Amino acid sequence: MPAVLAAFLSPVARAQTTPDTTLQAPLSYRNAVRLDLGGVLARNVAYNALTSQPRVLLPVLVGYERQLGQRTSANAEVLVHGGTPDERTSGLALQGRYYYCQRHQRGLAGLYAAPTISYRYVRQQFYYIPVETHKLAGAGVLLGAQVPLGVRRRLLLDVSGGIMTWARVNPVHTSAAPGGYYQEKTYYERNRSVFDGRISLGYRF
Repeated sequence: MPAVLAAFLSPVARAQTTPDTTLQAPLSYRNAVRLDLGGVLARNVAYNALTSQPRVLLPVLVGYERQLGQRTSANAEVLVHGGTPDERTSGLALQGRYYYCQRHQRGLAGLYAAPTISYRYVRQQFYYIPVETHKLAGAGVLLGAQVPLGVRRRLLLDVSGGIMTWARVNPVHTSAAPGGYYQEKTYYERNRSVFDGRISLGYRF
């Protein structure tokens, strides 16, 4: 009888002591899409604080990230409807990410450094000058953190900030205006090196 009881309890004991690797194995996602919400808030606060005619601005910055190696990924961004009503901005950006502190996380999560190159097309339309177009190239580095959220950790919070340096790449043309000729510079040309940042929500898969 004891032998029969031991044979019956042996599988139960093994089931209790053997870890469930199916449940404990960390999920790994190789793709992510993101929408920048911090830029919408920052743009509206900055613009409406300096004007007597407040307006709602809705810049759209979306990104797609693809994991390349254990700690590296490539990221592409598209910007539309950016800037202000007088200085509309659109563009593209390419970014490489290196996740240097992931701890136990896997799949596009952790602290990262991100060298970035970018292109901006700016269309100016002020009441005192004809329409001007500016094409600019930028380069810089962003530091950030991407944190998984939710039960299955598919949702992402991405926060980053850094410095981008800009230069105009198309020819400069003078514009006729009362009192003489001059070229109206864009925000990027006036400041050259500017802060760039993101507060984005994303989904990885």
